[in-house]
Amino acid sequence: MQRLERLMAISETLRRAAPRAVSSRRLADDFGVSARTIERDLAALRSSGLPLYSETGRNGGAVSLDQMGNVMVTLKPSEVMALLTAVQAAGPSMPFADSGATAVNRILDSLPSQTRVMTEQLRDRTRTHEEVGDPVRRRVRRSVEEAVRRQVVVNLDYEDRDGNETTRAVDAVGFVRQPDGWFLIGWCYVRAAGRMFRLDRITRANLTRRPCAHHDVDATLGWVPAGTRRP
Repeated sequence: MQRLERLMAISETLRRAAPRAVSSRRLADDFGVSARTIERDLAALRSSGLPLYSETGRNGGAVSLDQMGNVMVTLKPSEVMALLTAVQAAGPSMPFADSGATAVNRILDSLPSQTRVMTEQLRDRTRTHEEVGDPVRRRVRRSVEEAVRRQVVVNLDYEDRDGNETTRAVDAVGFVRQPDGWFLIGWCYVRAAGRMFRLDRITRANLTRRPCAHHDVDATLGWVPAGTRRP
């Protein structure tokens, strides 16, 4: 098999296996070449713009982001820079901040060498401020993220602006960004009404297995916060 044919075959193998990882050893066995040759082939595929990333560990290997025939996207340095800046500027309190950082790293790993160099040059010329104020507790943020993603009830310990602490069962509906921080939009069973809970005031968040009732994000509060829109 010629190298070009092998590269195309490797790409198709990874695409069909996604989101499962395929090890270099397995690819080497399938195509009758050495693991080192496969590593060079994977590097060539990444350089050509194929969206691949690597997973470490016992079951690690190469994973294709081009699943089920999705169109591969080639980004310009300015477009990559816009994504990097947005994730960095949003800060670690942003919902799904960890996933954002992982996505950025995968994008950087998949860039052709020339695009990556130009992107790094733009990064050297750009600065963002560190997050101001008390950061959201990481464990709390992750629990609330999962509650919204799974659409389950979450039990919150919440401290209001006056320092009063309450415990509430809340339908996790969604998130909203306001000038003073990120909020969980929820249906509070204690108040029997829609409420916004500032993430940095949640001191504890425990997931339950109880499904949320269905709520329209914009109708939960009975009003729509000014200047908000879907990302």
